[in-house]
Amino acid sequence: MTAPSRDLLPAQSGLGAVPSALLLGIYTVLVGGAAGLVWAAVAPKLSVPALAAGSDATFRAQVGADAWFLLIAVIAGAVCTLLAVALAGEPGPEMAVALAVGGLVAAMVADRIGYLSERGATTVALRAIGAHPDGSLISEIDFRVRALGVLTIWPIASLAVVGVVLAINAARR
Repeated sequence: MTAPSRDLLPAQSGLGAVPSALLLGIYTVLVGGAAGLVWAAVAPKLSVPALAAGSDATFRAQVGADAWFLLIAVIAGAVCTLLAVALAGEPGPEMAVALAVGGLVAAMVADRIGYLSERGATTVALRAIGAHPDGSLISEIDFRVRALGVLTIWPIASLAVVGVVLAINAARR
């Protein structure tokens, strides 16, 4: 006779479900700030001098910035979920909601942090070349997420990892 298999994860955490979910949501949003700084550091930037010279190839950097945000959001969503599962145990509905809502807010925070960290450099570059001293062009070329659907990848990645964890745990039962 074989021994019954044990669950991969415990069913409950030490805290109640709602306080755990609130802490998880706050933790996820705080990770969004760090993700925004990482995104601003690694994503390609628009070349203001090339833009002033009339080159349309400079806008590829904006697509590249969205692609880098997508990659960082997938990684951040998966890591947040794996850490939450490791600390809190098997994900329940509260954890899934906290990861989804917290992930969406974290993605918005990351976008805003990245924008704010690069806004000064964009403004200085525009003023240095003497183009648009009123700053009207800044809204067109600033560093931000252009494809707003990219913001939803963080909660999607988190919920995908929750689904994988639940599937693995259910298969072991």
